[in-house]
Amino acid sequence: MTDIQLRPYRTDDFIPKLYFEATRFSAYTYQWTVKARVNDSQDNPIHMMNRSISYQLVLKTKPASVLSVSFFALSGPFSDASLSPAIYEFDFGPDSMESAYNALLLAKSSECNRLIAAKTINFRLVLVQIQK
Repeated sequence: MTDIQLRPYRTDDFIPKLYFEATRFSAYTYQWTVKARVNDSQDNPIHMMNRSISYQLVLKTKPASVLSVSFFALSGPFSDASLSPAIYEFDFGPDSMESAYNALLLAKSSECNRLIAAKTINFRLVLVQIQK
């Protein structure tokens, strides 16, 4: 379990896209990070009425074999929003170092704009290694 702080960044594209990234953290002797994006990086998210945030877990240390992990996000001690937990699973390996993007389920959809406008997005991430 670790507390995550996502910071906003923009791409260098002609029309810059907003994304979020956390600093690296350690779990199960591996280095990890979390990346997030708004509305799955759709064009012109400012014209969208409903916004959403999705996140992915990224393994930064190459594993020798397959590492099966369940993970989910919770509201943490410094969280600005109430999250509804959803458990996701992914098998990390030498050729699959990034999970798919998964929804960061907010208890209220109106909180998304407030989170995007904040300097950081805070939540608690729980990782559980699965023995197969």
